[in-house]
Amino acid sequence: MRFWGILLTAFFLGTSAQAALAPDLDKEITRFIQKSPSVNGLRVQVEQVDPNIAVPACIGGAIEISTQPGARVWGRTTLQLRCAKASWMVNVPFNIRVFGDYVVASRYLPFGQKIEPGDIRVIEGELNLLPDDVLRTPKGAYDRVLNRPLQMGSPIGLNDLRESSVIKVGDPVRLVLSGKDFEVSGEGIAQTSGMIGDMVRVRLADGQVLQGKVLRSSVVRVTIE
Repeated sequence: MRFWGILLTAFFLGTSAQAALAPDLDKEITRFIQKSPSVNGLRVQVEQVDPNIAVPACIGGAIEISTQPGARVWGRTTLQLRCAKASWMVNVPFNIRVFGDYVVASRYLPFGQKIEPGDIRVIEGELNLLPDDVLRTPKGAYDRVLNRPLQMGSPIGLNDLRESSVIKVGDPVRLVLSGKDFEVSGEGIAQTSGMIGDMVRVRLADGQVLQGKVLRSSVVRVTIE
């Protein structure tokens, strides 16, 4: 029994050694991934998902590495290894861990909170485990408003935020008055604040107050039935 145990152990160790990627190929795969636009120079850690997949030698040639067109080299990814000289091709799944900076809440932030510098901080972590829209720098969060409450340490994504008011009380605005078969413009002063899509009140020079929808910064549309 001891003899067969030793023999089986040697067999499985030998199989595992044959299946492991050669050091040079492992480095080539890492370099290929690091050049991907989705990684963009970030630190990566490449893990072969199934070490039992054997990659044959490419005697007299070089192994070409590729992905499906448009595939994102990130997280669970399948790379195609091909040797034209020996006429073989192998699909090998990898788990590509990507590490870099991202933005999190530095404290509990309630719904509607306008983001200020003290509300957020930047930490390093595994980006492939986070939503695709996670902010990588604080700049994209400042002066925006939260769509939902966030706990301390929660990552902040672009979809968690909306623009703060693009029109404030007292701002000069251009009014676009539109109705059936006509459109005219005028000037006024904002009486209420609002963001794109909000309804705001605008006072005209003659004192009349109209209500319209914010189209963009400093522009309000008033629809006349």
